[in-house]
Amino acid sequence: MDQAEVEKCCAALGVAADASLEAIERAYLQRNFALIKGGNEDDRLRLRLTYERLVAHRRAAQMAAEAARPRSSAPLPRTPPPVPAPRDRRGDGFPLFAFDNWAVNVVVPPLLLGLVWAVNASPLGMFLKGFHVWMHEFGHATAAWLAGRRATPLPFGWTPVEPDLSLGVYGGLLLLFALLFIAGWRERKAWPMIVALGLAGLQFHLTWRMPEHRQEFWWGAFGGVGGEFYLSALFMALFYVQLPDKFRWGLCRYGFFLIGATAFLNIWTFWDKVYHGLEEIPFGSLINGEDDAGGDMNKLMDGYGWTRSQIRRTYRQLGTGCWVGLGVVYLVFALRLNTAADWIYGKLRRTDAETDG
Repeated sequence: MDQAEVEKCCAALGVAADASLEAIERAYLQRNFALIKGGNEDDRLRLRLTYERLVAHRRAAQMAAEAARPRSSAPLPRTPPPVPAPRDRRGDGFPLFAFDNWAVNVVVPPLLLGLVWAVNASPLGMFLKGFHVWMHEFGHATAAWLAGRRATPLPFGWTPVEPDLSLGVYGGLLLLFALLFIAGWRERKAWPMIVALGLAGLQFHLTWRMPEHRQEFWWGAFGGVGGEFYLSALFMALFYVQLPDKFRWGLCRYGFFLIGATAFLNIWTFWDKVYHGLEEIPFGSLINGEDDAGGDMNKLMDGYGWTRSQIRRTYRQLGTGCWVGLGVVYLVFALRLNTAADWIYGKLRRTDAETDG
């Protein structure tokens, strides 16, 4: 690049001709963030190409100057490690797999939810009933895992749980949460870090702070139907969460959303009818039938003193809370408030790097 091209690139980024690499990066991130909120993809691409050309020129000039400098035995001053610029996802290919596509975040989830509702209401809905059984058993299993117990969710309606604490289960889950946090840290993604910290905190509370009889309540009685609600809602909410690249989440999130929507609409519709007296509370179990005294609803009434009215009201409120939570997540991404978390996190990392330097 000649001097005229350098000055043109500096003017496009709004920096002085002698600006440092750190100043160039700050200017690029600020302008890129402004274009995310109000610009278009072409402007962002041109800005990124300008930034990359200017940075490459500066680094080449620095390397040439260092090569021409006389060798000295004195140690060189320590410089902070370069902070990589946010990856432009324009090159990710199919636009439906992009996480920063505002139209996808706003339009696709309601369309998928409407599609699942239409299929559930049609004769084809009978083929989707099995998903809520899986979600029910995973509700028992995830509650047990988070409390440090071994559990095996079986697809035919039974989840055996070992009552003794397993440090292997606790440590294995904690390791997974730590890996998710580290991956988010390295790729400068705030949401995986927030999810990892939240799950680790929940695991600590359920395992070490909650009394054993309350743990048994969560995984043995409440967690089945409860899991159908909150796990299926979580599957849908994860559509918006940009997991680290190694998870290949751009495509997988569609499958998780469809499974979650199918299970959630099934369980919400059923318990709405129960709440209004159009359906009976499902006593018994899937394997042994309605006369099984070990069913979840039987345990709630006989073991924990719940009334029929309390059962109807609690699950109705849980479903309503899940709808509210999904609505909040939708609004956050529709209004692009999610970009603020990544921007703040990137700014904090740059500040730390400059302080260490």
